[in-house]
Amino acid sequence: MSTAQTMKLTVPPEATAPTTVPADPARPLREPVVDLVRALAIIGIVAGHWWVTALVLTGDGLLRVDSPLIDMTWLHPLSWLPQTLGLLLFAAGFAAARSSGPRPGGADRPGGPEGSSGRGGSSGGWLRTLRGPLLGFAAGLTLALVVGYLAGAPTGSLVTVAKLAVSPLWFLVVLLFLRALCGPLLRGIRRSPERAFVTVTPALTAAVTIVVAADAGHLPPMLAVVAAWVLPYLAGGLMAGYGPPPARYAVGLLVGGVAVLLALTLVGGYPTSAVGLPGQVRSNLDPPSLATLALVCAQLGAAALALRCLRGRIDTTARWWTPVAAVNRHAMGIYLWHQPVLLATTFIALWIAGGTAVAGLHTPPDDPGWLADRAVHLPILAVALIVLLRIVPRRRPGCTLLPGSTPGRPVEVIAVRDSDPPSRRRVTGRAR
Repeated sequence: MSTAQTMKLTVPPEATAPTTVPADPARPLREPVVDLVRALAIIGIVAGHWWVTALVLTGDGLLRVDSPLIDMTWLHPLSWLPQTLGLLLFAAGFAAARSSGPRPGGADRPGGPEGSSGRGGSSGGWLRTLRGPLLGFAAGLTLALVVGYLAGAPTGSLVTVAKLAVSPLWFLVVLLFLRALCGPLLRGIRRSPERAFVTVTPALTAAVTIVVAADAGHLPPMLAVVAAWVLPYLAGGLMAGYGPPPARYAVGLLVGGVAVLLALTLVGGYPTSAVGLPGQVRSNLDPPSLATLALVCAQLGAAALALRCLRGRIDTTARWWTPVAAVNRHAMGIYLWHQPVLLATTFIALWIAGGTAVAGLHTPPDDPGWLADRAVHLPILAVALIVLLRIVPRRRPGCTLLPGSTPGRPVEVIAVRDSDPPSRRRVTGRAR
């Protein structure tokens, strides 16, 4: 037997098999802790809107917007709890950094699973992904307004409905600006800690300076709308690349943010309510004030502590994780449709009641009894939203989750796919 034949017999079969680059377990595509933060943020936004938005039936048959925060001032401190836009943008920045950066298990080449030049990580791909949900939202709202007009609904009430339905869309505009502005910064963050420090520090300093100047009236308020949200977005990108900061810094952000928020609202003359109210000279959210920036810092500290304490400890196969995964799958739909569901329920209840005001929906929110009446309707609103999300398509053909991945999966916008543990197919970028 020749030497070549001997070598052929002694070489193990797996040595001749194609080499596969193993996935890097230190950088998974998904982070369950961030999925949990995103779910809590979405629930907070929906709960806040459903609690503070009231459509009161007036004597002339019109519906006017009202809020329990106007008469029940003791609710003002509680209004900060569902103000979770900072957490939502933190999760968006984290997802953007993970989606556009190198991922394990693929070849580092343009268009491949690790390439960063695919459509999925670009603003163009993101806009293409939003086109389907937004067109569906616009079509549904238009149909509802036309039906309401033909049914004889007052024009003033229909205008109020349209304004409330489209009001949450400002968040998507801000997110588009953040993706365009922070894309180069996120690429710099991934290269090295030194590059991240040199890149991010001036950006955060400029953002805080703009918010302070706009809050003092020296700059147009519109600039603060984008600048204030740069902080949580870039913080999400930093933690996606380098992990959470040390616990002492996270605790400092949490405690310091709460302390500054209390000082500004109790002593500094800032409104005690998180949202603007009729008659107030200034608002904490439109545009974002220093008080809102303090709240964002506290939320970032809490998110960092959650990453430090819960990373690797969440069992995504547990039964309790199912609703968290569902909220993440439908996060964009929940955000777009939660206000229309409230408005549709309000109109349908008024029609069923024959034009008579229903407690908790059409009555003035001026006493604690209204809160109890509204609580009765919350399960109905939740069920209606779930049914609507089952009807409205969630995906559009041709979308991609990650740059260079196979079409048929959605781009990470404020949400990504379900939070099941990564499989071989997810790592290699193949659609399921």
